[in-house]
Amino acid sequence: MKKIAVFTGSRAEYGLMKTLIKKLNEDKYFEFNLLISASHLDTKFGNTIDEIKYDGIPTEFVLPITIDSKKKSDMSLQTSEVIKQVSLSLDKLNPEYLIILGDRFESFGAATAGHLLGVKIIHLHGGETSLGALDDKLRHAISQLSTVHFTSAEIHKKKVEEMVGSSSEIFNIGPMVMDGFLNLKLLSKKDFEKRTGFVFSKKNFLVTFHPETLSTDFGISGFKNLLKCLKNNDCNVLFTAPNADVGSDLILKIIKDFINQKNNKYLLIPSLGQELYLNALLLFDCVAGNSSSGIVEAPLVDTNVLNIGDRQKGRYRFGHVIDVDNNYNSISNAINDILDKNKKIDFNYRNLRESIKKNSPSNKIIQILKNKL
Repeated sequence: MKKIAVFTGSRAEYGLMKTLIKKLNEDKYFEFNLLISASHLDTKFGNTIDEIKYDGIPTEFVLPITIDSKKKSDMSLQTSEVIKQVSLSLDKLNPEYLIILGDRFESFGAATAGHLLGVKIIHLHGGETSLGALDDKLRHAISQLSTVHFTSAEIHKKKVEEMVGSSSEIFNIGPMVMDGFLNLKLLSKKDFEKRTGFVFSKKNFLVTFHPETLSTDFGISGFKNLLKCLKNNDCNVLFTAPNADVGSDLILKIIKDFINQKNNKYLLIPSLGQELYLNALLLFDCVAGNSSSGIVEAPLVDTNVLNIGDRQKGRYRFGHVIDVDNNYNSISNAINDILDKNKKIDFNYRNLRESIKKNSPSNKIIQILKNKL
């Protein structure tokens, strides 16, 4: 039996690891525990611990930290809180491995705690690039602290090999979201409306915009220009909340003020949860903003993607993405092009699901954990 823990501090990483977490929890080969922290416990970001509870995952190790995103020093202080809380939990659990996905500062704090305690770190989605965010170097730092690596593409596997100076224990398994698509219960627009309160119009945009943490204005100039363009077009807009970086409070206020102008056409749902979010990628005409889901998940199902600014600069695209800068004209021209054409034509979801059955990332991870480590 292998003692293994998983850390999650945000809705995005939990959604990507959901299937893996469920399988680890159900497999008697593993003594499994989930460490839950950060924005999962904050209503402003959707109180997404409720999704974890709904999925039937034990929530014994809930690690609350102060969520404040007003000053640059806040992320440093939050990271220190994560290190302390995760250290106490790992000291109690004494696992052999700690699984961490991605690049956020909370994940970096968890990796630091595990490394200092001699717990072997398993890093998912390493080797990727997002030059417009602090996360870029944090992701690489997590890779350096890790013993085992599961990457989303061959290009990322090669980058991790270059960073750590070895090809040992580095496996390309594909993007974790493939598990989500494999197990997705498809919803109609009417089903989606009943569950969310969003009303579909002729054209519909799904918008998620995170702070550009390396930009002096957090990229907000581009976000405001996006909103101007959307206001000037006949479309309905569903917003999800930004992540818990510095600048997120400013973005949330701008969203709420924008919604108040036409609250029958615009709606904010802090977190949709994985099932609703993946269905939204299939139902909406465009995903706009600067979320990594517009670079990975949305292109996999041929959704129109409008990626704004520098946050995702340098990241490998898993399909077609329209990249624009923060300029109003470039955003407006891209939106007009999207509105002038039909949404993706006859995307064959059945074919995608069939291809995933043979290549489930979570199955590959568990097989490697059992047979090679």
